[in-house]
Amino acid sequence: MSNRPCITIDAQLLAAPSLDCGEEAALDYIDTLLDWSSLLDEPWVAIHMSERRSEALLWDGLYPIREKLKEVFDKYEVREYSPNDVAKVVERLLAVTPSFETFYRVKDILWECVETDPDIIRLTTSPGLQSDLARCVTLLAVLRKHCAQPLGGHSIILRNAVQRIVSVRARIEYLDHSRDDIPDLPIPPEYFEGDVLTCDNFRGLIQSVDESAILVGASDYFGIELAIRIAMYKERIERGEDPDWNEIQVPSIGRKFRELCQRCCQDQAESLPPRILRSICEVLNDERLADVHALRSGSGGNAPQRLRGNDKAQRRDIDREFHLHYWEREDKAVEIASVVYHNDFSIPE
Repeated sequence: MSNRPCITIDAQLLAAPSLDCGEEAALDYIDTLLDWSSLLDEPWVAIHMSERRSEALLWDGLYPIREKLKEVFDKYEVREYSPNDVAKVVERLLAVTPSFETFYRVKDILWECVETDPDIIRLTTSPGLQSDLARCVTLLAVLRKHCAQPLGGHSIILRNAVQRIVSVRARIEYLDHSRDDIPDLPIPPEYFEGDVLTCDNFRGLIQSVDESAILVGASDYFGIELAIRIAMYKERIERGEDPDWNEIQVPSIGRKFRELCQRCCQDQAESLPPRILRSICEVLNDERLADVHALRSGSGGNAPQRLRGNDKAQRRDIDREFHLHYWEREDKAVEIASVVYHNDFSIPE
């Protein structure tokens, strides 16, 4: 299982827009390609495509792409980008490795009568791309239902996603794989039923990622920071803002926080990790200040606040049983230190 969220980009996203698409659609196509290709250099997400993406585009006469782009750019007088530059972006995405089939160790599938609700297969009329998407959707639905998923989940990136969770129903004749966690699937005429996550923009991707799973399953501090960053991004969306992912500042993470946080989460229901992340967001936003108390050096109410040099120790209520301890540093920055049970007043320095 990957320790970071994964996406599979549908090959339709790479196909040049039609000549009658309109100027706005042509520019949207370019912006979308650039947005997703920019994630290739990001360490927090793994990007895949179907191993048959080039074959599907060739089958439908949609590849090579330069001449098709030139016709569209000339018609709508697109001058900001050249067809050659955009074609290079397409080539870079087509070169993505490993394919999701290699990543998940699934070799091939024989299927028929794939149905999705809503119908995403027929968002394109190109038969090769339809077949490739149906194959990807069926495989990913099987994997999502029966196999351990990447932390944060796995989304399919479509040109137009009408719903985040898409139901999948298919008759599966045969599945060739080298996994030990896929059970026997329903034998036709019985149908397999599952679902997949879809999105068509960066905001949709982040909203489909499970930050709580990342927090609990993180194997390093990069994972902890990612979970907090996602929680902060979503929290700003909920407030009606249009957040910039690159401008979200994550607090410092203390050396013992991951260990102590995950230890508390081990024996708790799934509700604790979201509450931890919510509390961290509230600390950073200076919200619910009545839940914040000085972490004192003794049990008495008059005991002095614990200090680390000029840094002040603070204790914030997560709920009745758990508390978040953090340092309010001399420069007013926050350092998240630990999650503790109610009767634990320690704080790592």
